[in-house]
Parts: sequence; structure tokens; C-alpha cells
Amino acid sequence: MLAVIIAKRAALFALAWLILTGAAPGGLVVGAAAVIAATAVSLKLLPPSPRQAKVWALIALIPGFLWRSVLGGADVAWRALHPKLPIHPGWIDYPVTLQDGTARAMFGAQTSLLPGTLSAGLEGATMRIHCLEVSDRTRDELARGEARVARALSQQPESGENGTDG
Repeated sequence: MLAVIIAKRAALFALAWLILTGAAPGGLVVGAAAVIAATAVSLKLLPPSPRQAKVWALIALIPGFLWRSVLGGADVAWRALHPKLPIHPGWIDYPVTLQDGTARAMFGAQTSLLPGTLSAGLEGATMRIHCLEVSDRTRDELARGEARVARALSQQPESGENGTDG
């Protein structure tokens, strides 16, 4: 099992290296060393999880993410161009219910990539998120995003209430 995970990660890093270098023969030795190092670091930073991601569920996240990106970008543009600049920026201390580091990292990355929100760190089970609009609507959208990640990574959220601000 671990050998398969290592092989998959190494193959992905090798593919990325080949794409970035245009498969230049002169970069193969350096590329091999980079792939080995990247694979080792990835295993240390993101250890294999006993839970398996549902590939189709991960792929299914893409259209919704793109749609929310468009809507979020339009909302941010509208706020920036509005004469009264209707923003209510601030921080939300969001209690994350995802159970492992990989899922939490994916949720934080997804949150940061959407316009109007930026994940600024995780302390224990609380993610600090900067928002252009601190509201119940934002908290609800964070909870829906976390639920989508949990489904895609075959995780059940831990019990707890989400969405307190700080």
C-alpha cells in the first residue's frame, strides 16, 4: 500500500518536472533528484491517510469551485467599484471539523482561492480566515465548503458547531 502511494506521488512529481522542463534531456539527472526529494518531503508533510479520496468526488468539486470563483470575483469587483465600498472586513475563527491534515489543508487552500476569503492559519482545530464580508452568510458558505471537502475525502466531520467569529 505504502509502495503504491510512493510510486503515485513520484510519478506525479516526475510528470510535473517533465512538463516544466519540456522533457529536456539535460534536466533528467537534476529532475530525478528533485522527484526523490519532493516525494520524501510530501510523505513527511502529508503522510498517507487510511481514508481514500473519492476521485470522482474530487473531480466533481471543480465545476462548483469554478462557479463560486466567478460569483465571488463578481461580488468582489462589485464591492470595489461601488461608490460606498460596501465591505465589512474582518476575521472569522472557524472551528474546522475535518479530521486530518490533508483535508484541512485542502479546505484552507479552497478557502484562500475563492475571492473575498483568505485562510491565514490553523491553530489546533480553529482556522483563522480573513473575509471581506464577515456575516452569517460567509460562515454558512465556509460550512458548505468544508462539507464538500469532507464528502470528497470520505470524511465524517467531528461533532461541533461551526462559524464563530473572533
